[in-house]
Amino acid sequence: MRKILLSLTLLALCACQKAPTLGPGNQDSLASAAEADCGFVQNSYGQRVSWKKNIPVTLEIHKSYPPEYEDVLKRAAQHWNDAAGLTLFRFVNADDSVGDKVQKDAVNTVHWMRDWPESQKNLQALTNLYWRGNQLYESDIAIDNKYFNYFIEATSTPYDVHLESLLIHELGHVLGLKHRNTVPSVMWAVLNGAVKRDTLTAADRETIKCEY
Repeated sequence: MRKILLSLTLLALCACQKAPTLGPGNQDSLASAAEADCGFVQNSYGQRVSWKKNIPVTLEIHKSYPPEYEDVLKRAAQHWNDAAGLTLFRFVNADDSVGDKVQKDAVNTVHWMRDWPESQKNLQALTNLYWRGNQLYESDIAIDNKYFNYFIEATSTPYDVHLESLLIHELGHVLGLKHRNTVPSVMWAVLNGAVKRDTLTAADRETIKCEY
């Protein structure tokens, strides 16, 4: 099993992307040849990590997530659906058995976090990925609502974060995408306050076609 944490930062802060801890892997389940990364996280054998054919990914919306923002989440997902020409995401409401903490529990979740560690207060969101071989099997999004405020259409301050732009980015991570910094992309690690970045670029559309 491999795990990676992917995050988005504000203003000029460096991205806090932690590299996966890579082990020897499983020779029986991994191919011997590396692949071009195409913007995806890769395992220790250089293979792209994704959901492969196990789509759509079902994401459970935690009870903490504001109901008035559910349409924003679905609009963000539709950008990736349109780019792939497939339905990549399915959303359901989580039941009460899903706890308030983000944890590995074989359930893909979207959490709206009012408690957030001060040591990570520069992070707008964190996405956890878990995989075996080159196959994702769980992903969880946590959105920082303690240190950041969000807007839909018009911002109130220069520091507010455009929610749809943030969700497009985090859903990209859910699909297996890593941060990019060499071409214009919704997967850039930095989303400045009051900025809208809610349109997939040609590079983003090309990237998603590598796996889906």
